[in-house]
Amino acid sequence: MKNFFIQYKSLIISISIIIIIAFSSCTPQKKLIYLQQKAQDANAKDTVLYVNKTVDYRLRANDLIYIKIVSIDPESFDFFNGGSSASINASYQFQSEVGVYLNSYTVNDTGYVNLPVAGLISVKDMTITEAQNTIQRSVDKYLKDASVIVKLTSFRVTIIGDVEHPGQYYFYQDKVNIFEALSKAGDLTAYGNRFRVMLVRKLIGGDKVIMIDLTDRNLLNKDEFYILPNDIIYIEPNKVAKSLQFATFPWSVVLSTISTVVTIYALIRK
Repeated sequence: MKNFFIQYKSLIISISIIIIIAFSSCTPQKKLIYLQQKAQDANAKDTVLYVNKTVDYRLRANDLIYIKIVSIDPESFDFFNGGSSASINASYQFQSEVGVYLNSYTVNDTGYVNLPVAGLISVKDMTITEAQNTIQRSVDKYLKDASVIVKLTSFRVTIIGDVEHPGQYYFYQDKVNIFEALSKAGDLTAYGNRFRVMLVRKLIGGDKVIMIDLTDRNLLNKDEFYILPNDIIYIEPNKVAKSLQFATFPWSVVLSTISTVVTIYALIRK
């Protein structure tokens, strides 16, 4: 009987130790909260104005841009637009990635776009606004009272790591912040390391790696708050918590077993 008690005591102690280790490795709630006030900003008010720093993207080779010429004379601007407005499927041109690709202009290796009638126009290292103004001046030589519309259609971001839905995502707007991008991927999992998010940004001379702390409210004041086309966002895992698979472990079974063992032990001891 004495050996029986010793065995069950050892079992209870072992299971208790496992539970303590697992709970201690579980991600605390505080580590899951975005944009927290850090210690040095503890006295700051919640109504503080954070000035976002935006980086103007400059066009480079292989970028896709949408260019449309609008004027009073439909036949004239239709000719400049390659006859696209007369197409039966014109209203469906941009409802898929393939449609966007086929109806956009590619910036070639030397930084030019080849526009009907106007010919080759250099847009290398220009912002979208600068490119629009440059194309407008070229079109003005052929059309009066024409307006040029230019949009970047190759705003693609790759999101990988500990997110719900990793993959490549396209954005059809000029400014996208990192939270908007992550929401496309379904947000981080419970195991995603919010303190160390790796942003890989393509520059003319190579790739730049930026480490981002999503829990720091001062991120709102930093350049990397806004992402750029072709950025890669990698979410590191919380290795300890993920290795134990706390969220998927059958704790109900373990706790039920412990409860049963303790009950049996108590009955026998009586």
